[in-house]
Amino acid sequence: MPIKVKCQECSQVMAVPDKAAGRAVKCKACGARVAVPAAGAAGGAPRKKKKKRKKRPAPAAEPSFDELGDPGDMFSGLDLGRAEDQRERVCPSCTKPVDDEDIECPYCGVNIETGVLSVQQRERRARKGPPPEEFYGKVLGNSWKFMMAHKGFVFKTGFLWGVSATMVIVAAFILGWYTRTRAEFLRETAEGDVTFTESYVLIKPVKDTGKAEYDGVKYGPGSTRLINGELRLPIPEVAAWLSPPTYFWSFIFLVFALSFGGWAWVLADKVVEVTVAKQKKIKRFQGDMFANMTKGFTTLAWPFILMYPVCWVPALVGLTGSQTGVVISILVILLLPYFLFLPNALVHMSKPYSYRAWLINWIGKDFFNTLIPSLYTSFLFFVLVLMLPLGIALGVALNWDSFVDFYINTAEGSWLNGVTGYSAESDANSTWSMTFSRLPFLFTMSLISCTLFFTLLAFPAVMMMRVFGLFALYFQEDMDICVEQVPNSPVSFGPRFLAMQVDGILINLIGLVAYVAATMLSKLFVFLYGNAEIGPPIAIGGGLLGAFVGCGIYFANWESGSGRATLGKWSFGMMVLQENNDPMPFNMAFNRFLAALITPLTAGLAFLMVLFTPNYRAIHDSMTKTKVVWRGDEDM
Repeated sequence: MPIKVKCQECSQVMAVPDKAAGRAVKCKACGARVAVPAAGAAGGAPRKKKKKRKKRPAPAAEPSFDELGDPGDMFSGLDLGRAEDQRERVCPSCTKPVDDEDIECPYCGVNIETGVLSVQQRERRARKGPPPEEFYGKVLGNSWKFMMAHKGFVFKTGFLWGVSATMVIVAAFILGWYTRTRAEFLRETAEGDVTFTESYVLIKPVKDTGKAEYDGVKYGPGSTRLINGELRLPIPEVAAWLSPPTYFWSFIFLVFALSFGGWAWVLADKVVEVTVAKQKKIKRFQGDMFANMTKGFTTLAWPFILMYPVCWVPALVGLTGSQTGVVISILVILLLPYFLFLPNALVHMSKPYSYRAWLINWIGKDFFNTLIPSLYTSFLFFVLVLMLPLGIALGVALNWDSFVDFYINTAEGSWLNGVTGYSAESDANSTWSMTFSRLPFLFTMSLISCTLFFTLLAFPAVMMMRVFGLFALYFQEDMDICVEQVPNSPVSFGPRFLAMQVDGILINLIGLVAYVAATMLSKLFVFLYGNAEIGPPIAIGGGLLGAFVGCGIYFANWESGSGRATLGKWSFGMMVLQENNDPMPFNMAFNRFLAALITPLTAGLAFLMVLFTPNYRAIHDSMTKTKVVWRGDEDM
C-alpha cells in the first residue's frame, strides 16, 4: 500500500509506492530530497519477518525512485544525467545555447549561474517599450525604409515648402521694392517749405508767402492741417512701412512663413503618433492650411515661451549698447530649443496634453533623463536637415551684396533684356517692369529652384521625422509625459501661464489690426474735414477702443462657444466653466473678460493668486464664479 511522507522544506504531503521504502524521493512541489521510512518504521507499512539470507550486493546501475518515475511512463527509465550533452552550455531558463563568457542569457536575460533575473533585467522587462539599446542600431535603417515607403509625403512636402518659400521671397521682394521706391517718391516730390530730418518731416510754410507740398497734399500758411503753423510727419522710410500695401504684403509674408514651418510640425506629429502606435503606414492624412498656420504659430511661439525665464538676457545685453550682442542673444534663445530640446518636445506634443513641452523645467528634466539619446537625435537632426540650409543661408547673408548684384545684373538682366528689353539700371524701379517683368521672372525662378531644393531636402526631413518617432517609441518611458487628466479637475499655474502667453500674442495682433484701422480712419477724417488736429486723437482713441472691443469679443465668444476656451486654453486642453460645471453664456464670459483686466492693471499680480488658492483660481475667477479646468480625454 502507498506510504505517506511529508517534505520538511515545504510541508507538502505525498503518497509514494511501498517499494520506495527506505529510499529518498524528490518533492513534487519544491524538489527537495525527502527520505521515505523503511518498512516497519513509524508511518510505514508492516512487513512479515523473513528468514535471513546471505546478503548479495545490489546491482550497480539500479536507479532510485525519482529516476524510475511513473512505472507507466515509457521514458521512466531514461537517465537525464547521461542524456544531457555536457559539451554545450545552455541557459537554465530558456535552455538555449550560450557562450562560456556569458554571465546573463542573451535571449531571456537570466543569470546563467543563479537562474534569476538581475535588477537591470527586471527594470528592462518592466518597460512598455522596446529595449533602449536597440535604438542606435535600428534608427537609421528603419527611418530609411519608412521614408522610402512614404515618398508621396516627401514630394508633397517638397512642393508645399517650395510654394511657401516662393511666396515668402516674392512678398519680401515686393516689400523691399515698395518701401524703397515709396520713400524715394516722397522725398523727390516734396516741394516748398518741407524739411527732412533724421527723426521726422517738418512742414512749416512761411507766413503769407510760403507754401509746401508733400505726398500730394498742399499746405499753405493758414491750412487747417497745420498745428501752430507746422506739421510733423514720420520720415519717408517709416511712412512707407505704415501704408496699406505694406500691411498686405506683410500679411502674405507671415501667412506663408507660418505655413512653411507649420506643415513640418503637422507631419512630424503624425509620424511620431504612427511610430509610437507601431503602425507601418500613414493612412488618411491630408493636412490643411489652417492646421499648418496653427502649427506654424507654434514654430515661432514655442522657443519664445520655452525660454521665457531667460528672455531678459537680450534686454540686459542691450544695456551695453551692443546691437550685435542683442541680435546674437535673440538668435541663441530662438535656436537653442531646436538644437537641444526638439526631440523631447515632439514627444510631448504628440500627446493629447502637450503643455509640458512649453515649460523649461519639464523639458530640461526630460532632456537630462535622456541625455545621450537626445544629443544623438539632435546631432542627426542637425546633420540631416539643418546643416545644408543653414550653410546656404549663412553664405548668402555674408555675400548679400554680391548675391543681389549677380541676380539683378546677370540672371534677371540677361534673361529679361532679350525678352522685354528690360534694363537693370533704368527699369529696376518702374512699376510697369516690376509688375510685368521682374515679378513674374522672380516667381518662376523661385518656384522652380525652391521646389527642387526643398524636394531634395524633404527626403532627409521625412526620414528625420521617423527618427523622432523612434526616439519617442524607445524613450518615452524615461520622460514624464502627461497622457491623461481627470475631467473638470482644476488647472495649475504653469499650464494657465502658457495659455495666457499664447492669448497674449493674439491680443497684440488684435491691437495692431485695431491701430491700423484707426490710423486709416483718422486719415480719412483729416482728408474730409481738413483738420489735422483730429487725426492723432482718432488714431489713438480708435485703436484703444477697437482693441478693447476686439479682445472682448474674442474672449467672450470663444469661452462661451462650443470649445469653451480661447485658442490658448484650447491648445493645451483646458476649458472655462461655471462653478456648477455649466458652460458660460456670452454675457458672463464678457464680464469675466472685464474682470480679467485687473491682471494687466496690477502688472500680473492678480494672476499670481493662482499659486496660493486651493483650486488654482485667480481673482477674476472668484469674482465671476468661474473656473479653468481640464477638458478630459473624451472632449479632446
